[in-house]
Amino acid sequence: MSAVVLAGGRGSRMKADKAGLAVAGRTLLEHVLAQLEPHFDEVLVSVSPGQGVGTAKTRREPAGTRSVARRQSRGLRIVEDEVPGLGPLGGILAGLRAASNEVCAVVACDIPDIDIPLLRSLAGAAAEAEIAVPVDPAERYEPLFAVYKRTVVPAVEALLRSGENSVLPLYERCRTAVVAIEGGRRLTNLNTRADYLNYLNSLRPK
Repeated sequence: MSAVVLAGGRGSRMKADKAGLAVAGRTLLEHVLAQLEPHFDEVLVSVSPGQGVGTAKTRREPAGTRSVARRQSRGLRIVEDEVPGLGPLGGILAGLRAASNEVCAVVACDIPDIDIPLLRSLAGAAAEAEIAVPVDPAERYEPLFAVYKRTVVPAVEALLRSGENSVLPLYERCRTAVVAIEGGRRLTNLNTRADYLNYLNSLRPK
């Protein structure tokens, strides 16, 4: 499988480039990549055209961490959206088109804690589907922590041509499996400055 990390967007609610936020002495993007890299043979980062990738200055990196530039030298691929302003659906399209593998785990970089067991469950569910997406107890989809096959590319292109930028209508056009998030698990999203500060507080030793 390939992993596609969505790092584009303007971060309007955060009022900052989310990928470059500082987390434990490295950027949020690097924090996410470090969790994904041991589990995937290809990792791609989808960005907006001309966007710098997680380049905000952080405190001194802890020993053993790798910057985005060093990761690129070791095979990390940066993929730009072909058309700006298409939102996450445009980033998914760019990542799927560029991926070497048929199956891709798509993860937003503002989901800081990667639930690898959930990704494994999604990958299993995708064996008989084109998309596998988690749903929480409130029946809300998490489309940016899901598994997509490259066979959905024509359906994504058709949606974008119609002027639709939301990911959700894609599920009606493709064979989609739904995986329930159970056992009190949850996916943390850093959408606002308050979310980010609360997450930093959760990392501090109790």
